[in-house]
Amino acid sequence: MKMSGTVKEYFAALDRLKKNVPIHVPKGSPINKDQVALEAGRKRGSIRSRPGFETLIAEIELAGEQPPPTNKKERLQTNPNQTAEIERLKRDLDVARSRYMSLLYLNAEMAKVIRKLGGEVPQYGVVTDLQVDPNSTDIPY
Repeated sequence: MKMSGTVKEYFAALDRLKKNVPIHVPKGSPINKDQVALEAGRKRGSIRSRPGFETLIAEIELAGEQPPPTNKKERLQTNPNQTAEIERLKRDLDVARSRYMSLLYLNAEMAKVIRKLGGEVPQYGVVTDLQVDPNSTDIPY
């Protein structure tokens, strides 16, 4: 039996939903007739029991019974070196954040002193035109 172009689009949408790479519906959506129709760019309820749709409906029902695939990879085992490196990086991030907050506080205090002495303080805002020398050997701490 020859399939129409519409049914082919529905099968393509069903295949995308099975692979969990939809275009028109959120990832992880349940596989049912309405979701397949929406993924194919059609209206909800457009897949009905009518001639030509029997195999499509059977495939949708079969796919709907199976659990959806997940793209999340789970660790098979933990690597102690990697775990230690992650903890070290977290500590470094905390140190960097506290230094940043300390420098912001210091800048605010210096701005107060400059205003008190009658100077003009530029407004805080977005940093623009920041140039960083990639060959610099300066250590920021």
